[in-house]
This record gives sequence, C-alpha cells and structure tokens, in this order.
Amino acid sequence: MNIIFKKLLLSLSVICMLTCLSGCFEQKEDSLISSVEELNGRDIGCMSGSIFDELIRKQFPDSEIIYFNSRSELLLGLTAGKIDGFISDEPVAMMMVSQNDQVSYLDEAVGQVEYGICFSDDSIEIMKEFNEYLSKINDNGHIEELRNKWIDPEGAQQKKTEYELSGINGTIRCVTTPDAAPFSFISNGVFQGYEVELLNEFCHEYGYDLEISTVSFDALLTSVAMNKFDVAFNGIYITPERSKSVNFCTPTYNGRDVVMIRNGNVAENKDFITTIKDSFYRNFIEEDRYKLLLSGAFTTLLISLFSIICGTLLGLLIFMLSKACSPFGKLADIVQKLLAKLPAVVLLMLLFYVAFKSSAISGTLVSIIGFSFMFAHTFYGLLKSGVTSVDYGQTEAAMALGYDSLKAFFHIILPQALKIVLDPYILEVIALIKNTSIVGYVSVNDITRSSDIIRGRTYDALFPLIVTAVIYYLLCTLLVVLIKKPIRDYIEKKVRYDDQI
Repeated sequence: MNIIFKKLLLSLSVICMLTCLSGCFEQKEDSLISSVEELNGRDIGCMSGSIFDELIRKQFPDSEIIYFNSRSELLLGLTAGKIDGFISDEPVAMMMVSQNDQVSYLDEAVGQVEYGICFSDDSIEIMKEFNEYLSKINDNGHIEELRNKWIDPEGAQQKKTEYELSGINGTIRCVTTPDAAPFSFISNGVFQGYEVELLNEFCHEYGYDLEISTVSFDALLTSVAMNKFDVAFNGIYITPERSKSVNFCTPTYNGRDVVMIRNGNVAENKDFITTIKDSFYRNFIEEDRYKLLLSGAFTTLLISLFSIICGTLLGLLIFMLSKACSPFGKLADIVQKLLAKLPAVVLLMLLFYVAFKSSAISGTLVSIIGFSFMFAHTFYGLLKSGVTSVDYGQTEAAMALGYDSLKAFFHIILPQALKIVLDPYILEVIALIKNTSIVGYVSVNDITRSSDIIRGRTYDALFPLIVTAVIYYLLCTLLVVLIKKPIRDYIEKKVRYDDQI
C-alpha cells in the first residue's frame, strides 16, 4: 500500500504539471473566419459516426477533414488551432458557446435538418403511439413550450418535470449518448434534456416505465438496428440512409447546421492554482460529477479483476484439457490464433449485439465474458510456452518420487513455468485493463465513458482526460500488486521448498 500511496502522489504531481504545461504554449495566430466561404481550403473537424463529413465535402470541397471522437474533442481541437472550424447543429452550438467564450458560430446555415427519435423493428407499435402523442402535444402547443424551455443557450440548466411511471404496459429500453445538451445530458446523476422529457411524459401518459442506458455514439444506431434496445435518441438527424436501418418517429424538431469558429478572444490568463481549482470544480464538484468518475472507476476495476481471475483459471483449464486430449489442443491453438488477430471491440460487439441479442444480460457481464475469453487464450499461449521451457526431466523426476501426473504438474512444472512467463503475464494484465476503455460500445459506463459524459457537459477535454489517465495508472498499479503477490508466493513456495515435501 505504501507503493500505491507514493504513486498516487506522483500522479497528482503529473496532473499539476500537465495542466501547467497546457497553458505554456501559445496558440498560433491566424486570421479570423467571417463567412462560410472563407473556410473552403481550411482544416475542418468532423465527429466520427456523424453525417457531417458528407456535408463538409459538399460545402468545402478543398478542405481536409480531420476526425474526432466527441464534441468536446472537436471544441478542444478548434480552440487549440488544430482545426479552423467544424459543423454543428445550432442547439448544441449554443451550449458550446455558453461554455467557452473563445468560440462562436457563423449566423449562416450550411444545412437544414430534422431531428427524430428512432425505434427498433420490434417497437413499431410503441412508435405509432409516440407519433400519436407528438401530434397531440403539437396541436395543444405543449411541444412548443418544451422547445422554448430546452432549445436555448441556458437549456442545459433546466430540469425535466418528474413523473411517477407506472410501467403497467411494460418498460421501454432506451439508449443514448448523453453528451448532446440540450437534447440529452446528465445533470446530478439524472438524465435531462428535451428528448428525455418528451419520452418521460409519453411514458407517463401511456403507462410505460422508462429505462435509459448509455452507449458510444458510434454504436447508438446499431443498438436499435440489432433490436438490443427499443429506442435511441441523442439529437439524431433523420436521413434516408439511416432510415433504411432504423425507424424514425415524426420529426421532433427542425433546425439548422452552423459552422463553429474561433472568435479571437483569448482565454483569461489565470494563475496556476486558480486554473486547477476552477477546472477541478467544473469537472468534478459541480453537479456531483465526481460520482460518475467513481462509479466508472469501480466498473473498470470490477471488469478487469473478474476478467483476469476468470481468464487465468479458464486458460489453465484449456491448457490441461489440451494436454489430455490432442484434438482439443489443436482446436485451442486455432482459436488462440484467431483471437490474437481479432480486435477486442469486435468480439464485445458480436457478443452484445448478436450472441446475447435477445438476452437481458448486462453490458458489464458481457464485457467480463468477452475479456475473460480473450485473456484465457492469451494465458493459454503463455502457459504453453512456459511449460515447454521446463526440462522434461523435471516431470520424470517427480514421477520417480511417487507423484502422479496431476500433482507433478501443480507442484513441480506449473511453478517453474509461471516463473518464466510472469513478466509477460503482468504485461498482458496491464494491456487488458487498458483495453477495457472500449466497453462504452456495449452500454457500460466505465472510466472512459464517464469521462466522455463529463466532457460532453463541460466541453473541457484536457482536465478530465488527464485525471482519467491517472486513474488508469493507479488501477494498473493496484491490480498488478494484488495479482503478482499471490503468484510470486506460490512460485517461491513450490520452487524453493518442494524438495522438502
């Protein structure tokens, strides 16, 4: 624990150093953009999974497209001078401008859009009821009240009306990426936003319960197209291409696309301590955002620990079965080679959206199953290599002393094999912990996903990312200590003292 405490102090020092360094580099001077035409030929950002790349190619044929994974990263890229602009829907652009006084958007539309909530093929009847509800509130003017409430620069400060949902007609399983205020976001641990309130009121009136999960934006439509969830929402644009995969309700809002640019304002020059305090408060204290990060850290720890333990035991079992049955060993070798070339995110998505498509199994459990399976075959390969390196004479000597094959393996061969492969095993443990950052694709709020949600509210990419990196570092250190000690104790006990048995 003393080692962990020292590394915690080191991590805090790294946060301070990186935050300090972030303010030491001046942004390059450039001419300000005053019209859409001036952007042609400049570097333009685009969020992965969005439809803006098509619009950029059409509007700015001479520009280079630079892709980012989230809106907060787009904003950071813009303020840092990595890109000269990016396209955003106007309601979200309003939120960005309200959070960052270094950016603004051109009051010139580059596209007209319709927003909609999408439904799976299994939820067509629910969609018909929802369209009926939309028609009703459109006629009585209530939908305009909701739009005025949320589609506003201060929309992210609003709260939805709370209702007691009876659930007598079942539960609607929804999925969103809560980084698109004012349509969908999390405040004080509660889902808020224009579309959240629409669905909440609909469920109250039609007797449904509402269950909302989160997923990465790239997997949002896939979640509904594969019928894993009933409904997806996140200020989603209705397009002919998307309509081939999912079913859109009547448009819930009509808006326009605008171009985000730097406005020439320089960030306020604060002293180092004030900068740290302000960033810490905005990203972790305000709206109790630290709870998201703590919950995400616990989820990452849970997935990592169980995957390592289950994967190690399963790998050992596979190795023993492969030694007992030659055909099984050949099959295990083939599977190992396949998994070595298969990205973990692909395996997780196949499990979540295909193998467990109709199951209520959680994304966390799917992640444990997927990572355990991959780690098992990694450990199987290491164990196979380690046992091969142990001289066969060790087995013969054990047999001569009266050991049966099983006892000889666990008392003589396995400890020596583990001693040989311990270092690469620990490296694989660390790699697994880092690879859990992809579980957001299967509706799991781990550290990375929680960081994305925070950045989607504060549009401050730097501080949450640094803290996320430090948490991963501490988790890796903690788990390595917890796992390495019992393995070393086992090795030392058997290798050093087995001749006395």
